[in-house]
Parts: sequence; structure tokens; C-alpha cells
Amino acid sequence: MYLQITYIRRIMASSRAKDLFLLVSNAAIQLVWLRVLLGFTSIDKDEATFQEFIRPRIITALAVSGLELLNSLLGLTKSKPHQVFLFSATRMGVELLLAPLIPCKSPEHLITVFCWSLDGICRFGCFGLDAALSLCGIPSWPIIKSIRYTVGPLLFPIGAGGEMFMNIRAAKDNRPVLYFTASLWPLFFYPLMKQLLKQRKKYFKKLADEKIKQT
Repeated sequence: MYLQITYIRRIMASSRAKDLFLLVSNAAIQLVWLRVLLGFTSIDKDEATFQEFIRPRIITALAVSGLELLNSLLGLTKSKPHQVFLFSATRMGVELLLAPLIPCKSPEHLITVFCWSLDGICRFGCFGLDAALSLCGIPSWPIIKSIRYTVGPLLFPIGAGGEMFMNIRAAKDNRPVLYFTASLWPLFFYPLMKQLLKQRKKYFKKLADEKIKQT
């Protein structure tokens, strides 16, 4: 496995190959989350139909989002693989293990998935656009990262809160252990949210410094 990753990294040493792979992978992730979001138009369907219609889309989107982990393992992004894995595994666990314990159309589940979808569309759309510009030899537009570093901190607490309340709702059906897992959410939320805000502050400070230099 290590040798395979090393070999692929050599291929990706080409800037154009790297940008093309990032463009395709991020576009694929964005599209599957867009498909989930469009599924919300069928929210008026009964629980069984909605569950059959929307849940496979969510699981597909989470699986395809695994490309983000591959990108980090190949060194194509600055994301740390263990952080990406923890983030992705948590979401997959929530959908596969926790979501089946509550109604698919419950507010807690809908809010959570809605935030996941918007985040996926925005974040991977920005990544993909950056890769497309780089592929064309065009410098990144500041507005792209400005959007990404603003939307993320807004959606993350809502989505994380939805996940926590999914735990609480499932715990009410004689599953007291889930109250304990719900109590863990703030412990993991705080450092991740702190990191998001730190990245945002760092980026906008860099942007402000560049503007000062240009004047």
C-alpha cells in the first residue's frame, strides 16, 4: 500500500496532473452533495419513501467524500490525513449507526444532513474552482478562500449540534448510553471549531497584509 501511494505521488508531481485530479475529485464530491440537497425537494413524501429515496444518496455522498482522504494521503492537499479520517468516519458513523434509530425525516437528521450538503457543495466547490484556475495558469481568486473560510465556521456548529441532538433523540428510546455519546460532542466540537476560526483569522490577516503591501 505504501509503495502504491509513493508511486502515485510521483505521477502527481506534475502540477497539471495534480490540478486535474483535484478538479475531478472535488467536482465529484460537490455533485454528490448537490444530489443530496436536491433530494430535499421530496421532503413531502411519507417516511418510508423519503428514507428509501434520500438515505442512499447520503451514504453515497459520504463514501465519495472519501476522496478527500485520498487527496491528503497523496500529499495533494495540506489537510492532515488523521483529521480528515476522523471527520469522515464520524459522519459515516452518524449516518450508518445513529440515523437508523430515529425517523429519517426528523428535524435533527434533516438539519444535520442539510448542513453537511451545503458544506460539501461550498467547500469542495471552492477546492475544485481553485484547481481549475491553477490548471489554466490563473492565480487563485481571494473571494474563493474568503467564502470557504466564512461558510465553514457558520455551518459546522449547526451540523455538529444536529448530530448531538440526533444522539439525544435516539437515547430517549431506552438507549441511555447514547446520552453519554452526546455528551462527548462538545469535547470534540471545541478544538475543531477553534481550528476553523484560527484558519479563518490567519487567512484574513494574510489577505489584509497583502493589501497593505500593495498600497
